[in-house]
Amino acid sequence: MSVAAAAGAARAPSRMDELVAAIKARRGLANLDDAFVRERAERVLRSDGRIRKKLDASRDFAQFSRSREHEALLKAVRKELRAVYGVFQQREREGLLEEYERTRDGALLDEIMRAHTSTRERLAHYPEICAQLASRIPAPKTLVDLGCGLNPLAYLHFKDAGWSPYVVASDISSADMAFLERCFAAAGIPGETHALDLTKDREALMALRGDVALLLKLLDSLEETRRHVSYDVLSAIAAPWIVVSFPTRSLGGGRRISTKGRSWFERLLRRLAFSWETFEVENEFFYVCRKEGASDGKAARARKGA
Repeated sequence: MSVAAAAGAARAPSRMDELVAAIKARRGLANLDDAFVRERAERVLRSDGRIRKKLDASRDFAQFSRSREHEALLKAVRKELRAVYGVFQQREREGLLEEYERTRDGALLDEIMRAHTSTRERLAHYPEICAQLASRIPAPKTLVDLGCGLNPLAYLHFKDAGWSPYVVASDISSADMAFLERCFAAAGIPGETHALDLTKDREALMALRGDVALLLKLLDSLEETRRHVSYDVLSAIAAPWIVVSFPTRSLGGGRRISTKGRSWFERLLRRLAFSWETFEVENEFFYVCRKEGASDGKAARARKGA
């Protein structure tokens, strides 16, 4: 093979590269990092020998893409990715940010937040949520927002409740974190962002130190990706106060989710020797958790789980 031919072969995408591109072609998944998608695809291939065999036996990816196994693989991987990330995404946010950068119209920040399902459902309730948290937790100097989505853009709501922290925001997509960095710069929000996979990046998580950590509507998705990962995440968080929330209705305000579905989490809190209080707003139930030895400050005494 000539040098030119060898170079061309080296540049040719592998079957896995083409598979990743096919998975990300679906709306709502394009911003995910290739490595993250590849890992999920490889997990499905390891668990289903029939699909793996068909992929390996195909002449090329084009041939594989015409098979039933290809469709089954895309369906399985996309289902997992949506559970972790894609189901929350809307794409009109880029144009809204560009308009906000031009006009500095504060109403556009709320519109940007409406582009993310969780923050859209939470938007009307931020004043209550922030007031509830401020009544229980001393004002933090640093707030760590894990699996943040667009929640850090609620900074002004937190500020109205007496919190003006430095924000350390983290989520799975580096593209989304770059977008959030632009939002921080445009809105004057003090903070930084980190692309982080909470299911495996334990050391990176431990390095994100703060006074309060938020995990809002996150743990159920992480558990779908890796069972019992919540223990690893909660034990690795370097903050004395941890706020965890769960949806009380299915996405979009559908069926009511039984409170029995949270019993596993309260067992986990007891195992970790955390104390906690709870409160609820429409569509969302909150746990305000405190590690043993944390300062009470102005917070009400947290009850010990019975």
